[in-house]
Amino acid sequence: MAQPITGHVPEPTMNMNRPNNNGHDSYEMTDAELAGIEPTINDGPEARLSRFLYVGKEYPDYQPGYWFVHNYFIVKNVPSIEELAATPGKELVPILLITKAFESNLVPHPETLVFALAVCGRQTISEKLRHEAFASVQKICTTTEQFILFVRFTSKLKRENELCYLTFGWGNGMKKAVNNWYLSKEPLALAKCVTKYRSRYGWKHKDIIKLCHTVGDTPEKAVILRYIVKGLSEAKQFASELAENTTVEIVMKYIENIELFKHCEEETSAAALLQELGLSLEHVPGHLLKCKKIWIELISMMDMVMLLNNLQRINNLRLLKPNVAAEKVIELLRNEELIARDKVHPVEILIALINYQNCGKPLSFEKRRIREAAKKPHQLPFEPNQDHLQRTDLRYLVTISSNKKTVEGRAWQCGNMRGVEVGCFIAMTLVRQESDVTVATFKDNEIHVVDVGNEETYEQVVRKLREISTANIKLSKPLLWAMKMKKEYDVFINIVDQVYEKHDRSQESLSLYRNMMQLPDAKLINCAVCSSATYRKTQYDKNVLIINGFDATVPKLIQAFVQSLF
Repeated sequence: MAQPITGHVPEPTMNMNRPNNNGHDSYEMTDAELAGIEPTINDGPEARLSRFLYVGKEYPDYQPGYWFVHNYFIVKNVPSIEELAATPGKELVPILLITKAFESNLVPHPETLVFALAVCGRQTISEKLRHEAFASVQKICTTTEQFILFVRFTSKLKRENELCYLTFGWGNGMKKAVNNWYLSKEPLALAKCVTKYRSRYGWKHKDIIKLCHTVGDTPEKAVILRYIVKGLSEAKQFASELAENTTVEIVMKYIENIELFKHCEEETSAAALLQELGLSLEHVPGHLLKCKKIWIELISMMDMVMLLNNLQRINNLRLLKPNVAAEKVIELLRNEELIARDKVHPVEILIALINYQNCGKPLSFEKRRIREAAKKPHQLPFEPNQDHLQRTDLRYLVTISSNKKTVEGRAWQCGNMRGVEVGCFIAMTLVRQESDVTVATFKDNEIHVVDVGNEETYEQVVRKLREISTANIKLSKPLLWAMKMKKEYDVFINIVDQVYEKHDRSQESLSLYRNMMQLPDAKLINCAVCSSATYRKTQYDKNVLIINGFDATVPKLIQAFVQSLF
């Protein structure tokens, strides 16, 4: 639980029901009345590191997108790690925070966990932290992609001397971590791992093993490592020199089948091998990626996330015309058990289907062509099941702007959706997931509560909000209305096109609301869905989050924030 507010918070001296210029009751507060209200600040290194793990920055301003091209993963963005490493008694706190975030399964970009772990392993302030970081690689880097990304980050930090690291080798700690990651796997699991992902992020397994001088601790693993470094023929020769071993034979048979599949030129034979071996898209070589028979087999074996990510690709191969493959795709999209098993959020399905309707992600130089057939409800589900989502049992007030910019403007990072559509989807997800959700819109000098039923569809709510005109948007209105009406809410979510510094007194209003209503943990989320960035405050309240734009990671971030994970 959050601690009570610290610092001076003035009691309101104004009349919340004083008349405005039009003679009607109003609950506007002037800037002078809000001035002097201090935010609840938590800028300790622990809090800043937690924010970085979830938001990608040490201050609560989230921007979705592809972070590798925007310099998120540089040491100067996360100074809190070195601060904690230099504090006696807190050297291992970074590892505890990374582990806690990893176990929450709510980190929007797991790359932040891997980068923070690499920084812990490369800093030179605390030897204890460095050893613990390398010992945690096996736990945090659960997939091959994450492991190779850790190698990339570690190598980059060493090469660029970002942490004033004076040596040029990998060091015993790094070599031990790499060897443990490979050798801790069962032989067949290791074979599947190195054949599924031969390389990622510019690194091959061959390069890593050569640098770390990894040696197999069993005959089976020795054969696999020989295959990685020397190739199939050398591995077969090495295996033939070993004593008879059933496990070695199984591993070699699997590797030979993988090589046979990768070099197979005949489409039918390759499809049969793919089905027999239970292979995935990552195994398919380039010359087979446009074969329809291969994709027909892949569709039935894909998980939901892989299917959604490749929906446009499947359509480009003309496999979504009325046929068996199209029926299989529709069946998978409607499979509630599969959605729950793969923990797919409804927003991932919605974005994938809307992008499919619009022939892919928007391009500025190409006119949009809508697939009318995809709009038919009997073909594609726009109301995915969300019974598998975790309830928070909190009280929400979601206020959505329906002004012209939000209604007509396109969401940043999700250009096929309008701002108001994003707001409606966030609201509908919460209405169906939680028991106490109020939906409202900004109207004149007040907010207008919109009656949204649990059974209403997404399109119905969008139409309802479009009919309500919005004017005079001030982000503090929902909080002031809640104070006037004595309404208790745990989470306020404002969804607007842009946040303007001139009209934003929401942080001060939240401090006032928490004090008046005795709700020290009340939180505020301002979503500027049509904007790529907002102004930066000099001080951030620990219970305020700003989100710019929208993509499939935003609902996960909101859930982590309302649960006080950062």
